Amino acid sequence: MRRLQTTRGFYRNYIKNSYEDAHRASKEGRPVAWVASTFPVEMLQAIDVVPVWPENYASVCAARQVSVRLCEAAEREGFSRDLCSYARCVLGSIFGEKDLPEGGMPKPDFLVASTGACDTHFKWFQVASRRLKRPLFLLDIPYDTAGSELEGHQVGHYVAQLEGLVSFLEEQTGRKFDMNRLKAVERLSDRTSKLWLEIQDCRKAIPTPMGARDAFSAVFFMLCVPGTEMAVEFYRRLRDELKERVGNKIGVIEDERYRLVWDNLPMWFNLRFFDYLNSLSAVVVAETFSHVWTGNLDISKPLESLARKYLPNFANAVAERRIDLLLRLAKDWSVDGVVLPTNWGCRMMSIGMTVIKEVVYEKLGVPSLIIDVDSSDWRNYNEAHVKTQVEAFIEILSKRD
Repeated sequence: MRRLQTTRGFYRNYIKNSYEDAHRASKEGRPVAWVASTFPVEMLQAIDVVPVWPENYASVCAARQVSVRLCEAAEREGFSRDLCSYARCVLGSIFGEKDLPEGGMPKPDFLVASTGACDTHFKWFQVASRRLKRPLFLLDIPYDTAGSELEGHQVGHYVAQLEGLVSFLEEQTGRKFDMNRLKAVERLSDRTSKLWLEIQDCRKAIPTPMGARDAFSAVFFMLCVPGTEMAVEFYRRLRDELKERVGNKIGVIEDERYRLVWDNLPMWFNLRFFDYLNSLSAVVVAETFSHVWTGNLDISKPLESLARKYLPNFANAVAERRIDLLLRLAKDWSVDGVVLPTNWGCRMMSIGMTVIKEVVYEKLGVPSLIIDVDSSDWRNYNEAHVKTQVEAFIEILSKRD
């Protein structure tokens, strides 16, 4: 596999540094917040709150091979093994476990979560809030049933919630919320999003210049710290490297025969799985996960534009929105097959796989493979069985050449 220079040493240079910075902020008395995905982190960045993402930390723990130990710690406290593996992993890390990656997450000054992803989020954050004795702000947003266009009442409700968030942030930090500062952050976040989409467009090239392993690392900026100069600069360098590769027809592997879309989360404890796919001449050229966090921001309407960015994510929408995204990725990225992981650690993201499989084949004639995985808890993952399924799927694709 041909690794990218821009993403080389990504964990050491960016992820590790982010936790060191968060611990430093906590020691210096700067406000730190635990943040759930689909929460408008730009609001926190605008008032100089340091965001720490428990979901990202769960992926770190899985990559460092300690997530199962932490899940078991949560289970000993009475949490069911059927619960979200991210939640169990992070809760386990606050139940007195030692030798945590990056020293664990710094204790937050407060927590913020949204109902825009799943019910587990706010129950998980409620437990953490009570255990850590820190306040929690819950962004209670409407479910998006509108299809391609958001309804005015949905946007209005979200904006009202953000106005309540402003009051909460002012109370917690002792600072005045500055809308001009929010606009500056949104300007950077909008640029980050556009660059990330340019990066995804580069991957339409045959052969593709970037695979899933690099994408699942690099999405960190889009998800966690979009409104920063660092995010913009990193994506600019990554885009330029990919454009150079496209111009020189340099792909992830020398013999790209099968182009795949990956739905859902990866197995963070086994990212080498994508190298295994490469060994079969298969490359993941697009992931639904890489397209969840993007969205244009209109700084003339800073709160409304955040509503329009975060409301439509497919975790908070009717199934048709997810299906439409997969259809677009399969068609525009010239895909031969779709991989649909049933993630036992995230049941919500695994709903409707058989329906998705049927629709993608009916609409585009593209076959799909459903496999059982888990993002953090490898007790729910049978590698030998999954590899047998994958090799049979590749055999099917080879007969379609």
